[in-house]
Amino acid sequence: MTTTAFDLDVWVKEARQEPFRFTVSGRLFEMPAAGELDKSVLTAVNIDNPSARDIESLLKAGLGEAWPVFNEIPVPLAALGELFRRWQAHEGVPLGESSASADS
Repeated sequence: MTTTAFDLDVWVKEARQEPFRFTVSGRLFEMPAAGELDKSVLTAVNIDNPSARDIESLLKAGLGEAWPVFNEIPVPLAALGELFRRWQAHEGVPLGESSASADS
């Protein structure tokens, strides 16, 4: 019996989603779908119950090189929370959960 190995590279390519786009202060920003962030963020943040610093770290990871520009724009905390929720909703699965999660 020959078993074909699961090819994670193929899965990643097929699962790619449209980037999440938003504007603030007349500027367009783009982030990958939240689930496409690198696994290294898992050691830096509490995915299940993110603090304000965790949300900032995740947004910083998502914005990448655009972070310094975004960081200079005054944004109310409530708006950052909404941005984070919309980013999560963009792919329909909250950070920390996957589409393969079993329902209890």
